[in-house]
Amino acid sequence: MALPLNKISGMPRVGAAFAGWQNKIELLKRSQTVVDGLVQSIDSPFSFTGVMQPLSPNQIELKPEGQRAFEWLQIHCTSGPLNLDPNDRIFFNEKLYKIMAQNDYSLNGYIEYHAIQDSA
Repeated sequence: MALPLNKISGMPRVGAAFAGWQNKIELLKRSQTVVDGLVQSIDSPFSFTGVMQPLSPNQIELKPEGQRAFEWLQIHCTSGPLNLDPNDRIFFNEKLYKIMAQNDYSLNGYIEYHAIQDSA
């Protein structure tokens, strides 16, 4: 069965293919604000439907040398629901991760993020 095409770009809408393997994922997003000259962290829960998996060894090889030893995650979701930006921090499975890359494939119906394990 062929994937439906985006009428604007003519690209396949692979976001529909995610439907069979997406899960509801609960995360905490950490934001920081300055109050009276002190930095305060605020953790806000949010959920989305998507896929989180480790980055493949081939993809990790392409990362800068000093970052290859850390745990990396790849996040796929349909376009729009996460709205994460590079340098945002998220908690997943009781570990803190820093968003390092956002790949916007919204013409194809999805967004991909790369996150590296960060210290708390």
